Amino acid sequence: MSPRERGRGRKRRRRSRRRERRAIYLLPNLITTSALLLGFWSIILSFNQQYERAALAIVLAGIADMLDGRVARATDSTSPFGIEYDSISDVISFGVAPAVLFYSWALAPLGPRAWVVAAVFTICAALRLARFNVHQQVEESKRYQGLPSTFAGGMVAVSVWFVGWLGFDAPLPALVGTSATVGFTILALLMVSPLPYMSLKAIRIDRRNAYPVFVALVFAVVIVLLYHEPVLFAIGAVYVVSGPVLWVRGFRSRAVASELETAEGPEDRGQDARRL
Repeated sequence: MSPRERGRGRKRRRRSRRRERRAIYLLPNLITTSALLLGFWSIILSFNQQYERAALAIVLAGIADMLDGRVARATDSTSPFGIEYDSISDVISFGVAPAVLFYSWALAPLGPRAWVVAAVFTICAALRLARFNVHQQVEESKRYQGLPSTFAGGMVAVSVWFVGWLGFDAPLPALVGTSATVGFTILALLMVSPLPYMSLKAIRIDRRNAYPVFVALVFAVVIVLLYHEPVLFAIGAVYVVSGPVLWVRGFRSRAVASELETAEGPEDRGQDARRL
């Protein structure tokens, strides 16, 4: 093979690798686009009073949102553009879409000023995502600060399913509508709160436990498919409550550590240092 032919072969291989690289970078952004489209579809369905289908679109958008980040990390294709695009998608799918769904489903009968409650949810979701982006550039943490917007939006969708499973349809009775509105407001405030929430990134599965975990996941999926309304709502409620529980535990541990330091005193600490 002549030097010219070898040079052409190297150029073809480089072009092929560049095309493959571009395809890898496109994949997570395409998944993010699907989440954005599902959020927009949920808004249209809410306008048409198809509340359960609108809730399903938000849940599917949540699944897509969990996938795009994992695909980007697995293919080493994370980029500043992808991070910003994902945040914009999240504002639509988990800030605007759940707020429109809840307004159409529960708040519209309360009067023309009820839209303010839905707007608060959207604002809190946008603030939560902005704070997450700033903190993400500083350090990667195994705990979230505040309830993730993806989970808050999914909780709104699951609540629509759960209330329908209980036998209540829109327009909701006064007591049910008031309770749902209080829960909706709490979700909005939890997004901008400093409460810690566990991240799925903190979960590590050893190879020895891979098979039992797989079997448990299969059974969990079957149960969710059979009884998705109460099961998903229960799982969501446990996760929402876990934030205050973790905060209380952390506060108590810090208080105990402070009491021990106070009881030990500076002289005792100096003696311990000399022993070392």
